[in-house]
Amino acid sequence: MQRQYKQRLPVRGLPSPWLSTALAFLYLFLLTALLWWPGATFLDRLRWLDSGICAQLATHSFYPGGERLPLCSRNTGIYLGFIVTLIILYASGRGKTRALPAKALIITLVGGIMLLAIDGSNSFLVDLGLPHLYQPHNLLRLATGLITGFAMGIFVLPVINDLIWKYSNGQSSLPSWKALMWFLPVLLLCFLAAASNSQLVLYPLAILSSLGLLSAVGSVNIIFMILLRHRDQSFTRYVELLPFCGIALLAASGELLVLAQLKVLLLQTLSIPL
Repeated sequence: MQRQYKQRLPVRGLPSPWLSTALAFLYLFLLTALLWWPGATFLDRLRWLDSGICAQLATHSFYPGGERLPLCSRNTGIYLGFIVTLIILYASGRGKTRALPAKALIITLVGGIMLLAIDGSNSFLVDLGLPHLYQPHNLLRLATGLITGFAMGIFVLPVINDLIWKYSNGQSSLPSWKALMWFLPVLLLCFLAAASNSQLVLYPLAILSSLGLLSAVGSVNIIFMILLRHRDQSFTRYVELLPFCGIALLAASGELLVLAQLKVLLLQTLSIPL
């Protein structure tokens, strides 16, 4: 009896193993260079990476263990809040959520963002020597930043998921007031960690806040990549997203480095000391 062999067809949508392997080796090389390349310290490299986005004013920064964090207090709060919110959403099984919170929760979160706008405007008036409402404080910058980063995560993930996934998911990123209990203790812990200025929290805060910045910029890149490739609402598994996420984060790193260099050139042109 003659055996019949069935031809194996490639699974549509799965990333090329060559591309995944190349990206893995590239990220391993970049991580190794970031940690052990001779010259600047690891924290100095994170400061340089983040400098195109953040003014990094000395008086607006926290100093755990006497070392300045890569981002100022407000941006530390924003991007730290953003990354821990995404981590909690995925850890709690809402990584594919496609629904925004109820209207009352949205209004509350927008109100939190407005607090940052008010505090930032007040701080700007102080820097200009103009009349202002109150004396700024780094703890206020951190707190309003954490609230804003939390709101960003709650709003951004459903929007991206609605663009990515083929099948609908009725989960909300923040289904009820009770669901805040998933986030508030972690956000409070982040606040206390930064406020403590302890040496123990230096690297966790520096790494997580920088990852939050990379994730925020990378999210924008993913949106553009998927729209340009006409792949919106076509993904069914996380593994299909690996090349897009890898390239988006790599591009985000390059974009941040370009912004950092442009900032240096601008300050030099204006004869402003670095």
